[in-house]
Amino acid sequence: MTLAARILCRVVDNFGDAGVCWRFARQLAREHGWHVRLTIDRPELLARLGARPGIDAGRGAIAVEHWSADDSIARGDEDVLVSAFGAEPPPALRASLAGAPRRPLWVQLEYLSAEEWVVSHHGLRSTKPADGAVEHFYYPGFDARTGGLLREAGLFDRRDAFVGSQQQRTWLSARGIVAEPGERLATLFCYPQAPIAAWFRLLAAGPTRWRVLVPEGVADAALSAYFGRSPTVGQALRESNLAVQRVPFLPQDEYDQLLWSVDLNVVRGEDSWVRAQWATRPFLWQPYPQEVDTHLRKLRAFLHRLHGGSDVDEAMLACDEAMLACDEAMLACDEAMLAWSGHADWARAWPAFDAHLDELRPRFARWSATLGRQDDLCTRFVEFCIERL
Repeated sequence: MTLAARILCRVVDNFGDAGVCWRFARQLAREHGWHVRLTIDRPELLARLGARPGIDAGRGAIAVEHWSADDSIARGDEDVLVSAFGAEPPPALRASLAGAPRRPLWVQLEYLSAEEWVVSHHGLRSTKPADGAVEHFYYPGFDARTGGLLREAGLFDRRDAFVGSQQQRTWLSARGIVAEPGERLATLFCYPQAPIAAWFRLLAAGPTRWRVLVPEGVADAALSAYFGRSPTVGQALRESNLAVQRVPFLPQDEYDQLLWSVDLNVVRGEDSWVRAQWATRPFLWQPYPQEVDTHLRKLRAFLHRLHGGSDVDEAMLACDEAMLACDEAMLACDEAMLAWSGHADWARAWPAFDAHLDELRPRFARWSATLGRQDDLCTRFVEFCIERL
C-alpha cells in the first residue's frame, strides 16, 4: 500500500534528531514506496548528513520542507502525520486533526529506551480532551513487543562485505586513518560531561597504543584543555601511547563505515548508539544527561538487556562456555559505561574494560545478530499504520 506521510522534526540535540528522522524518511520511501515530506526547522543539517532527497527515495518520494519560525504549515494530503520526539504540530496543522476521520493517522514517534515500561506504553492511543484529536504512541525498543530499531535492508551484508576488504583499506587511507603496528582504533562521540581528560591520561600511560578518532566539531573544548589546542582535520596530537586524530564530519553511510572499522566505539544519544549496535564492535554508550539521573535508569535498563534480560532472544540466555567466560568481561563493561556517565570510578573501570576488550567483541557481535533477527522499526511502523487506517 502506497501511503503519504509527513514527519515533523525540531532539532534539539545537534544532529541526532535530524539524523534519525532522515534515516526513517529514507527507509519509508526506499523500501516501502511511501511518499514522505520531512518538515524540519533546520533543513541545512540534512546536507551534512548526506541526504539526497531526489536520489535516495527509491520507489517512493521524499520532499524536505523548512519548518519556519512563523509555523505557517498547513495540512497536505498525508495519510500519516508523525510527530518525532515531541514535535507538536503547528496551529493550522493541529486544528486539522481535531475531530478528523481516520486520516491522517497521528503518531508520536518517541525516543528509544530499553526500559520495561516501554512495552506497556507502545501502541497506546490518547484522545485530546480539548478537541478530540487522537494521537498514537510509537516506542522504538529492543524486543518484539515494541516498535523495533532502525535498520535498512541489506545493512549487514554491506557491513560484512566492507570489513577486511580492499575497499575498507582504501576508504580509511583516503581519510588519513591508518593504524600503526600494534595500535588500536577508537571513535569518540560524546557529551561534554564525559571524563575525556581522565580517559586520555589513562590511554597515554596505559600498556596499549590507542588512536582515538574524533569527528569534526566534537569535544573541541576538551581537546583544547588537554593538549592546549584542538587538532585540525587529518591532524593527530600525541602523548606517549595516545594519538588523538581529528577526522572529518562524515555523511551517515560513511559514519557507519567508520564504526565498522575500529576496535571500540564511544557513542552518545540515540542515532550513533543504534548504529554502534549494528557495527558488532564493543562500544561505550553515554545517554543524554537528564535531571534526577533519569538517564542512569535508561543506561541500567540497557545493560540489563545486554546481559540477556527481559525477553531478548533465547540464544542470548544459553549458559555456554563462551557466555560464562564473558561474565567478568560484562561486569567490566557495565562499570565502564556507568563510569563514562559519571557514576563509577573511571580510573578503575577503564583498565578492566580495556583488558577484556577482546573477550567482549564476540559478545557484542552476538547481541547485534540477535537484534538483527527481529523486524526493523520501519517494517513494524508500516504494519502499525496500515492496521489503524
